[in-house]
Amino acid sequence: MVSITTKRIKGNEYLYLVDSIRHGDKVIQKSVKYIGKKRPIPKAEFECMKYSYSRQDWILKSFNDELSYQDHEAMKKVSSEYKKYILGLDKVSKEKERERFLSVFISNSNAIEGSTLTPKDTFDLLFNDITPSGHTKKEIHMALNLLEAWNFLEKSQPTFPTTKDLFTLHRLVNKNIEGASTLGRFKPVQNFVGNEITSSYLFTDERMRELFGWIKKAFRKVDDFEVAFQSHAQFEIIHPFVDGNGRVGRLLLNWLLMFKGYTSLAIPVTARSDYLYSLNIARKGNLRAICLFMLKTYLQQYEFK
Repeated sequence: MVSITTKRIKGNEYLYLVDSIRHGDKVIQKSVKYIGKKRPIPKAEFECMKYSYSRQDWILKSFNDELSYQDHEAMKKVSSEYKKYILGLDKVSKEKERERFLSVFISNSNAIEGSTLTPKDTFDLLFNDITPSGHTKKEIHMALNLLEAWNFLEKSQPTFPTTKDLFTLHRLVNKNIEGASTLGRFKPVQNFVGNEITSSYLFTDERMRELFGWIKKAFRKVDDFEVAFQSHAQFEIIHPFVDGNGRVGRLLLNWLLMFKGYTSLAIPVTARSDYLYSLNIARKGNLRAICLFMLKTYLQQYEFK
């Protein structure tokens, strides 16, 4: 049974997460994690600790394709067709198309988190140097920051992402939004997604190591699109940062797609409910819903007549 115990060391009291294991007539307490100096622990925070210790927060238990071979080929086909389309453009048109995509990606990714900037507002701000009126400083920072983070991603995506890269993305995404003490580091306190619990901050480091390890192995065992889609669900369950997890998670999703030579994906805010629903289904160990959602979104984005 998992519990929290207090240990007195040199006159100070410290908290530890422990597991009580029965051996015959004896009960042995095994220290699991050091929590910190003694303080009140909210019930919800303790639930997250138990959730992670029992590994209920780890859904990538195997290496299985959730989509069909035909689904994978359909995504590869539209990605290839879009690349051919881009190659046929002149230099100025290519840049215009990049700006169009980024206006859509940035505005929608931020809108999923509550921003009200439209793709046009975002385009004017980022590429015409026109600050739209009627929006908060946070919304403006969110757009400017996400462009900077995307620029870093574009320069870096030929290589496999690292924890250091993830920290850089987080610093860029939440610059001037989140306090400096938690920028570019994994969460030192517990966070939640509404009423949903996430990985305990006590286990975040090891879960993220596991995630990167799974991704490396999965690229040899399942389809590349599946790796990006399934790992995205796991990332959002871990929710490794105090804030900005959705935006960083969607950047990492695109990093993995681009790392494998595929075109990027912009999840539309109009599909927010379906997107969040599929992520919630994944919490229960069902990865098919998020993969189907991503498949549909990807094919719709690159539809050619």
